[in-house]
Amino acid sequence: MVLPQLNIIDTKNNLTEVLNINTTNYDSLVILFSEKSKLPKVIPSLQHYLELDQSFGKTIQVICPQDQKPFSRLLLVPTGSISSDIDDARRFKDAAFEGGKRALEAGFVKPLICFADPPTPESQPSLNWTFDEQTNDYQHYLEVTMLGFLEAAYEPIDVRDYHAKKNTSIKNFEQLGFVVDSLQQDTITLIQKVEAIEQGRRVAKDIGSPDPEQMSPIQIVKYLESTFKNANNIKMTVIDDIDTIKKEYPLAHAVSRASLVVPRHHPRFVHFEYKSSDQSNVKENLYFVGKGVTYDTGGADIKCSGHMRGMSRDKCGAAAVAGLFKTIELLQPKGVNVTAGLALVRNSIGPDAYVSDEIICSRNGNRVLVGNTDAEGRMVMTDLLCEFKEKAIAHAKSQEPSGNKPSLLFTVATLTGHALRAYGGYGITMDNGYARKNRVSRRIYDAGHILADPFEISTLRREDVDVVQPGRSSEDVVQANDKASTMTDRGHQYPAGFMLIASGLEDHGLRSDLPIGYSHLDVAGSAETMSSVGWSLTRVTGSPVAALTGAFLL
Repeated sequence: MVLPQLNIIDTKNNLTEVLNINTTNYDSLVILFSEKSKLPKVIPSLQHYLELDQSFGKTIQVICPQDQKPFSRLLLVPTGSISSDIDDARRFKDAAFEGGKRALEAGFVKPLICFADPPTPESQPSLNWTFDEQTNDYQHYLEVTMLGFLEAAYEPIDVRDYHAKKNTSIKNFEQLGFVVDSLQQDTITLIQKVEAIEQGRRVAKDIGSPDPEQMSPIQIVKYLESTFKNANNIKMTVIDDIDTIKKEYPLAHAVSRASLVVPRHHPRFVHFEYKSSDQSNVKENLYFVGKGVTYDTGGADIKCSGHMRGMSRDKCGAAAVAGLFKTIELLQPKGVNVTAGLALVRNSIGPDAYVSDEIICSRNGNRVLVGNTDAEGRMVMTDLLCEFKEKAIAHAKSQEPSGNKPSLLFTVATLTGHALRAYGGYGITMDNGYARKNRVSRRIYDAGHILADPFEISTLRREDVDVVQPGRSSEDVVQANDKASTMTDRGHQYPAGFMLIASGLEDHGLRSDLPIGYSHLDVAGSAETMSSVGWSLTRVTGSPVAALTGAFLL
């Protein structure tokens, strides 16, 4: 699905002239506003509506002015309050998304978007891509608004395939224009960054949204091969041999055992590698592990009472990591080297399913006591995490210019129901000691806050390691208890404690001779919207592509 053409028009403090000049380039005008009293500043005739109807401007509405000047069709989109301490950039994202949907319904193809009362220049330190505690909440309101309109125009790959078969068209914008005052950044660079984030989000949503057959492990690989076929700066490697998977990723292989009787459900492991074109400029070496459970039945500890519903979205961690690599392909950041691995498996139920009480030896050599087969996400990611720990160690000991730069490892997963119970619709990030020292989670938090992809910071504590300690000489670490994460104290934190031990990262903490940063991202809350229409499935969001881009690539 092609992105619409994006344009940014600087008013240079003459909004009326800009609107009049662009009537032939655009077919409609969309006005975003917080205070409806500011609307006449854009279109003076709107004062008449405000005087006649006290409720005017409270909801999204289409207006067709009688004088039809400068545009015959207007769409008014309130953002709601942007002045409260609890308001953030999502005011613009949500308004843009809903406004974009309404514009498409109205048949707007080339809307021009302006802001009646944008955040004032005095409250914006600068329009750059740095994030800290002093950064204004709305510093990137324009980019967030652009991403909201692009999100409104997106349709998942299964919808696109359906329309292609029916030879019918999908509503889409041809062009989106954004009118701003005194832009302090190069417009071409800004648009490129917005498009890179959106293309990454679309890859994430294409993988995360469709049903488990359209995006089985094998089908995801086919999609990725097509997506990255012309990416000269990205190296993609696929592991499809079952014996190799069993040897290299034994915990993930155990999860996939019941799926092996169905060839189309066979597991796949995908590796991505990006190296900066200027190794002397590299500041960090990043490694991402994505959970790609294409369907989670719960395995032998089967999900019952309707809890299996929506488990086709348990691949959204891997989907986001793949999407991030699309953004990396387009941005070509100089300051990072990035490696990623996607564990694409199906947690099926069958005669050969792995079961509780099994002891399985991890890649790192730890004997893992299985406590619950529905805790499969940490199983499929741990051996990849171990592999990347090995790569980080080897890189640190190499003579490469970036070998002495910090190595930061990440697991990204829709991992626990506890994440939803604890933080609702927000992503969660937590650090080991070295990552905390490098403010990794804080960077994700700050970037997500500014780019309307918000995260909460959780904390990895000693209890999260204590609970998975072995109780017998037969095991080295315990995978889980026999309860749902929502019924377990610190249910979203302790899986990170398990992965630390089972991967061997525990030996590379803050005070070790070779410290390695590790941050665990549980995106069970943010990868999908919290509500759905009727009994349908929720919408996949593409989180945390925007937050990770802001934190590490810009």
